[in-house]
Amino acid sequence: MRTLILCVGNASSSDDGIGARIGQVLQSLPLPGDIQVEVVSRFRIELPDRLAEVDHLVVVDGLTAEAEPGTCTVVDVTGHPAAVVASGCCHAREVADIIQLAREVAPEGEGCAITIGGVRVEHSDWTGGDFSSAVLSAVPRIVDLLLLTTGAGLKLRLLAAELLRKSERPTREPVELYSWGEASAQAAGLQ
Repeated sequence: MRTLILCVGNASSSDDGIGARIGQVLQSLPLPGDIQVEVVSRFRIELPDRLAEVDHLVVVDGLTAEAEPGTCTVVDVTGHPAAVVASGCCHAREVADIIQLAREVAPEGEGCAITIGGVRVEHSDWTGGDFSSAVLSAVPRIVDLLLLTTGAGLKLRLLAAELLRKSERPTREPVELYSWGEASAQAAGLQ
């Protein structure tokens, strides 16, 4: 099963950019070849081609639904209208467009499974501000839930948890958890 994790957000927009931050963490992991991660701040022209190639689309965004800030949510929305499922996302219109497009480009008779995951934001109206502590502290949990949802395996989930624990620091700057060579060696050692 080919999976695309599409993380939506602008990392310079306070909690609103948590999707981009989650994407940076996922991109630094030694994911299996059938799981790809992309970080986007808006709809891109090449997106339809990418969506036509996947069996499972996971959209990651900040969430505005009624919940405590930092609450992690992952839900299968395959059979629900895009406008309804995207309404709790910080980038509701973009997410609705992406979901609709994924349905349109799926091969005839084959449905693309669609999942939305994210973290309930505390502030979505700041520009250039840091993440709130509740949202930043939720990153390890949402990464684990996304890896579980994509079937990445327990060993990778444990590796991600350990590396996130070691790299905990409240910063907006991208954090390289480890080099690709180190990650591959650690992943191979877990098999």
